[in-house]
Amino acid sequence: MSMFCRNIHNNYNLLKMNSNKSPSKHAKSSIGNLLGEKYQNKPQTLVPPVLQQVGKLAAGVASVSTNFDIKSGSATGNPRNKCALQPGHSLMDWIRLGASGKDLSGVGSCAGKLSVTLEELSKHNKITDIWLAIRGIIYNVTAYVPFHPGGADELMRAAGIDATSLFEQVHPWVNYEQILQKCLIGRLVSIDPSINTNDLFFGKKGNGQITKNNLKAAKQTRIEETEDTLDKSSSTQVAASSSAVVEEVTFHSEVKSVINQIIEDIPSLPRFDWIQKLDYITIIFYTRSFSNPMVEIFPPTPGQSIIVVLAYDSTAFRNELVFYEAIEWPCTTKVTCETGKVELVFRKRDTRIWANFGVLRQMSKRLDTVKCFKCNFVYRDKLQLNHNLFLLRLERTDGAKIVMPIGQHSRFTVNIDGQEWSRSYTPIPSSLFSQLATHLPTTDSVCLMIKRYDDGNVSRYLTDRQINDVVYLTGPLGEFDIGTVEERNGFLMLAAGTGVTPMLGLLVFLLERRIRKCQFLRLLFFNRTLQDIPFRAQLDTLERSDSRLKIDYILSEPNDDWTGLSGHVNEGMIQNSITDHIKDTGYTMRDVFTFICGPKNFVTLSLEELEKLNFSDDQLFAFQG
Repeated sequence: MSMFCRNIHNNYNLLKMNSNKSPSKHAKSSIGNLLGEKYQNKPQTLVPPVLQQVGKLAAGVASVSTNFDIKSGSATGNPRNKCALQPGHSLMDWIRLGASGKDLSGVGSCAGKLSVTLEELSKHNKITDIWLAIRGIIYNVTAYVPFHPGGADELMRAAGIDATSLFEQVHPWVNYEQILQKCLIGRLVSIDPSINTNDLFFGKKGNGQITKNNLKAAKQTRIEETEDTLDKSSSTQVAASSSAVVEEVTFHSEVKSVINQIIEDIPSLPRFDWIQKLDYITIIFYTRSFSNPMVEIFPPTPGQSIIVVLAYDSTAFRNELVFYEAIEWPCTTKVTCETGKVELVFRKRDTRIWANFGVLRQMSKRLDTVKCFKCNFVYRDKLQLNHNLFLLRLERTDGAKIVMPIGQHSRFTVNIDGQEWSRSYTPIPSSLFSQLATHLPTTDSVCLMIKRYDDGNVSRYLTDRQINDVVYLTGPLGEFDIGTVEERNGFLMLAAGTGVTPMLGLLVFLLERRIRKCQFLRLLFFNRTLQDIPFRAQLDTLERSDSRLKIDYILSEPNDDWTGLSGHVNEGMIQNSITDHIKDTGYTMRDVFTFICGPKNFVTLSLEELEKLNFSDDQLFAFQG
């Protein structure tokens, strides 16, 4: 089997192996437990941690080793060096070689993506082909041999093996990740012996798939038919032989199709990392950039095991962490959608440096077989903003923390007099309870702004609830793809009344972007009267703190003292606001992306007015109520 096929096989085995995890029991309604139900009562298999970094301290605390002999010879004056390096083979020369673009991994475009078993690793143990594993990561260090201060013999001690223990004994303080980053091949994985490779590639009997026996039977039938006609003509014999070849080719094509399907069905697990201080440990998952994940974090069990579910790209990833030592709950969460980085910061129960973070188990499941969460939420905070607007903060009754995707909404279902009613609302940042701002921890509860209508069954029910009352909520729902703004850096927002709710989270996200930084953002906020404007003081404070943000308030029923804009959304109002914001910048109308949310008539009118300004469909997104 070629290495490429072997790695396909190993990836599939890893996926199958991870499906045998037995999760901790939490609320049955969550995605995390829907994932876990299928895998209960099956033996667990440990996935080697991606990184088990010892002493990787944000506080700058370094590990110190005394395992080397101070009296050992050194060509450079460094007591760790055991041989003289040739000219042009210093650390700086190695860094230059890595930056030259040369493939030091030896696997080309597959670098960093391969899954390697111990069996495969053991084959690369020659001076001209040295692979080794450190803390679950595989490196090809062949090119590093002449640069290694300990010499080739010392490096060969680690050839073809998991060298973590050896590395820890000799020089645990060395930043090997930085030195060997261009040599990265992939991850060290184990094989689940319960997987039948014949079933994997040939299918099981009776399932309608091609099998070895089916193939044999097909060939025998073909041969028997040709034997009956061998004496009729030699051309028939040639045709039979050709048919057998066609059968063989068809079989291999179907096997290739099965393998390709396996590859397509294996989602890439989120990359994992961790850092620590004396009193904190930070767990980091790297999802895809602009993945806009939903995050569920379940409270720790007595055994210090937590479950983190990341849902994105039509897949739910279940990550079980068993910490090295005890941690405090809850954690602080920060989700950076632009990079896909998810950070969870836990306080340590005892202030000290850990040898490693613990153990990580990972599995995944396609979301087309997993429902969105359906959970009970309890009222934790309730604030009345004006005569008909209320601000609510809800938490899961099972104690789990949840981060909702930006621009998605949740649906309440309530029972009133025996009849069920439902209505959707878009979560907003929890900082609105004090001051809307950027660069704060991500909201890990569900915060909502509810407008009370006298004839609204759901809104009256929700605004009548008090602290500690429980409601039923589902989500996330919606079609918004945050990736549509990845290449954009100029934005217009048209919001009417409570249509500002999806804009609030978006506004924070856009102003926080760093890779493709937002250059300007204009919000046209339409309300009936001055008293109807929610969060005006907070929005004004945010506007003063960031020159890229400009907010216009437009009233349809202004009083005599109002000096701002008035009326309804129209072509001239939109054009003037954009022109004012982009003048002398080199930007044009074509560079502006527009978000719209509000009552149906407002959305329709806005789209008509934008069409007059030649806005195209790829410049627009309208949130539907």
